[in-house]
Amino acid sequence: MVSIKDVLLKSVLTSDAYNIGTVNDFELSVEDWKLTHIGVTLNMQSKKDLGIKKFSLLGPTLCIPIDHVDKVGDVVTLKITFDQLKEIPECKKLM
Repeated sequence: MVSIKDVLLKSVLTSDAYNIGTVNDFELSVEDWKLTHIGVTLNMQSKKDLGIKKFSLLGPTLCIPIDHVDKVGDVVTLKITFDQLKEIPECKKLM
C-alpha cells in the first residue's frame, strides 16, 4: 500500500518517458471513498509542448484519472503517452 503523502510532489512520467510535472493534489469520491484522480502540476516544458498559453504561477494542473496510473515508485509512471495528455482536462479550482 502507498500513502498519499508518499506520492505528493513525486515527478510524473508518461509511458513514453516524458516528465510532465509533479503530483500536487488528489480527487476522492465521497460516495465510496476511492481515489479517482491525481492532480499533476505541469512543468514549463510540458505546458509549452501541450500548447497551453494560460498564465499561472504554479502552472496548470491536469486531473489524471487514477486508471491511467501504471506504477508508483521513485516517480509516478502513467499508462498513457504524452500525446494522449491533450485529452485530459485541467482540474477545476474549488476556490
